[in-house]
Amino acid sequence: MSNPLAMANSIGSYLVSRKMQHMIVHVTNACNFRCDHCFVDFETSKRDLKLPYYQKLGSESPPLMWLDIGGGEPFLRKDLADIVLSFDSKIVHVPTNGSLIPQMLKQIEKIQAHSDREIIIGLSLDGLQETHDTIRKQPGNWDQIWDAFAALRDIDGVSVKVCTVIHKGNYDEIIPLMEEVYARGVDFHSVILLRGTPLNKAVHLPSTDALRELGRKMFPILERYDYGKGTLSAHLLRNFHRFLWNTSLKTIDEERQVIPCLAGQSQVVVWGDGQVASCELLPSVGDLKEQSLGEIIASDRFQQQVEDIKQDRCHCTHNCAMLDSIFYNPSNLPQLMYQRVS
Repeated sequence: MSNPLAMANSIGSYLVSRKMQHMIVHVTNACNFRCDHCFVDFETSKRDLKLPYYQKLGSESPPLMWLDIGGGEPFLRKDLADIVLSFDSKIVHVPTNGSLIPQMLKQIEKIQAHSDREIIIGLSLDGLQETHDTIRKQPGNWDQIWDAFAALRDIDGVSVKVCTVIHKGNYDEIIPLMEEVYARGVDFHSVILLRGTPLNKAVHLPSTDALRELGRKMFPILERYDYGKGTLSAHLLRNFHRFLWNTSLKTIDEERQVIPCLAGQSQVVVWGDGQVASCELLPSVGDLKEQSLGEIIASDRFQQQVEDIKQDRCHCTHNCAMLDSIFYNPSNLPQLMYQRVS
């Protein structure tokens, strides 16, 4: 959220026109890591879309609030900046494992040379040093992450957050990790629940009782962050994360959508090979190599997937889908103004 006015305009645009505000665009199916908790099958050979497909997609897309880049490791794409610049968005978020620092800096420089959009780099960190490097199967990656942070922290227009996925393998280290991350001076620490079906079947979530106890320790740390956004934005963002946490745990316990999901309405997902779906956790219902985005969205397959979501035929704790479902539903505004951890 760049500022409350931009967010208010985005919400208003969605409510009036129902135009998509958020796109998750995977730019590659390649990754140089094989993390325990990842739900993407990188062993299946898939050809990445060429740049012209992304440029066409960007020209067909409405102005966006959020452009979420995904992968694979996005900075493996030497034309990542060109892909980002194909879209009109107020914010672009790029997650990274921090292993490709020169490539990362080069792509950021190119984006900033041609655009003034807000850039958020999400550094993936999943435990203290030994645990993190074990989960990532990359000795030394802990140090790479902090080297990447050092390279990013003084770039104007770039916010840096750390992203941590909670699961049984790192649950005991979440609080000391959060203290470490805060002490390092990052802009924010995003701590989310394991989602999807990890390729490593031994990886799973702790119980919701354990997660509730963890939440009571987490949020006093998260409340120290000012987000660099001003008082109102910081207040809304803090409450958003509380709301997301409480809603996610209730969703797990009750095995249903606790709030209506807007996946496929306010957002769409594009995979690195051109497959399209309403949510990262649902099957593909179209292919950009065969149809335009508009044709896919208008298709019976896509519309049936959206209708299934509306009818609560699926539920999940996917934070990207929940972000939209919270912010773009006016009935949630009181919760965003006041929220406590259950």
